[in-house]
Amino acid sequence: NLKILLEEKEFLGVDRGELPLSTGEQNFLSLCFEFLKAKNSDAKIIVLDDPISSFDSIYKNKIVFAMVKMLEDKPRIILTHNVDLLRLLQAQYKDCFKLYLLNNTNGENNGIIPLTKEEQTMLISLKDLLDTFRHKIYPDIKNPELYLISMIPFMRGYANITGKKDVVEKLTYLMHGYMSKSVDIAEIYFSLFGMNDYNILPNSYCISVSDILCKNVDAGSILNLSKYPILDKTLRHSFTYLFLRLLVEKTLVEKYNIDTSKNDQLGGIIAKAFPGKDATSIRRRVRLTSKKTLINEFNHFEGNLSIFQPAIDITEQSLGKEKTDILEFIRMIELD
Repeated sequence: NLKILLEEKEFLGVDRGELPLSTGEQNFLSLCFEFLKAKNSDAKIIVLDDPISSFDSIYKNKIVFAMVKMLEDKPRIILTHNVDLLRLLQAQYKDCFKLYLLNNTNGENNGIIPLTKEEQTMLISLKDLLDTFRHKIYPDIKNPELYLISMIPFMRGYANITGKKDVVEKLTYLMHGYMSKSVDIAEIYFSLFGMNDYNILPNSYCISVSDILCKNVDAGSILNLSKYPILDKTLRHSFTYLFLRLLVEKTLVEKYNIDTSKNDQLGGIIAKAFPGKDATSIRRRVRLTSKKTLINEFNHFEGNLSIFQPAIDITEQSLGKEKTDILEFIRMIELD
């Protein structure tokens, strides 16, 4: 017996194409009806799969509000890769959720893994993340040199956002494989995050691309795993992305004598190294440009400083496969 009017006209039972609503508005209303059905369901638990995906910022807020208010009497399990959802939940209904990492990959730490209190607050709040880098993390750094190297992409993104052009320029020397300058990354870390508390990190640590390519992150953890398991995973991933990008750029530039004044980005370097329309050139271009580790991940640091996103988006196993494939590719072209 329910009757809904939209602009004085019947809403229910009308073809979607005839409604004076955008696709986003229609999807939002449709989802709210699903919330109503869930609210009146006999099910004890409601599971929502990434409810804010494909919505703009205004509707993301509306959906989170509807999800909290309409389903407040139901226990909810929300599956998402979207950190924005967590921030919106925290802003609208403080401490209303517990956060877990769900993993199901052969050979890894699997199951529903609870995040530590420290990592949950860092994931939601940029202020807490920066406070950790300024003070809290020092006693839990197990490998100071790898910690500083792994922070290079994030530090560059942070320096870019805060307008420190000189720092951005210096760190850029360490994010392109064809560069040769040495940079004191300890000095940069302290300039961005403050004093060297506890004397855990070296006061000075000068390093170049060649030095980074001599390092290995596979030997062990960077941080105390009992306190920062996800951040440790993130930093090891970040090191791997940086290592592979530097290795590919350095190898291609040296092997094919590429002019980096005209081709200074990885995509252009790959295209210049394999410019042909033959099957071999096309396969090589696709093989490299399809790799998540090479093309996509540093965008998180440059845009919104979402340092955890890489560790959320890719499993250790997938990362290991990409790394093995890229190393095999490098060995192959070196033998050409």
